[in-house]
Amino acid sequence: SLRLDTCTEYEYNLLIELGNNRVNQIWEAGLHHQKGWTKPKGGAPRKAKEEWIKSKYVWKGFLEYRAEDGREQEDREAKFSRDLYEGARSGDLGMIQEALAKGGSVGWRNEKEGGKTALHVCVLGHPSDEKELDSWKGIQCAELLIQNGAKLNAEDFDHHKALDCAVVGGARREMIEYLSARSSP
Repeated sequence: SLRLDTCTEYEYNLLIELGNNRVNQIWEAGLHHQKGWTKPKGGAPRKAKEEWIKSKYVWKGFLEYRAEDGREQEDREAKFSRDLYEGARSGDLGMIQEALAKGGSVGWRNEKEGGKTALHVCVLGHPSDEKELDSWKGIQCAELLIQNGAKLNAEDFDHHKALDCAVVGGARREMIEYLSARSSP
């Protein structure tokens, strides 16, 4: 079980926002294509649960791909890396989550936008007006990217790190404080 008392506020907020149902919608969307598999219930043997978890998360056996996602792994990685970048730009946790599950790379750089990563564009996003502030998920998006390997010290072509982009680009104060706290040793 997860001990929530050891989570940071940012990790806790991310877990709440993602939710088990939303996560399972992505990771189990293709279960119906896999003959012989059923999700183990609470009283199932440990071995059955372990096999389920490996099949789901390690082998990614229950993800569902569409024709437009590409047939080759290289095509899918390129598509989902772009999706990850755009999801980070718009603060769309669901899009980021799906892109990560399907092979998007947090280290992918957008050559057309100065070599920025998803984290660079994520920190610059903010709601267009105060009414949208309550639904703004920028910090949760940044936390999800960082938990999946995004590097705070990754530099764009102008040698700006995510925190530099946030300060120079006029990011929300909350984002700058979050990045400063995450950057501290």
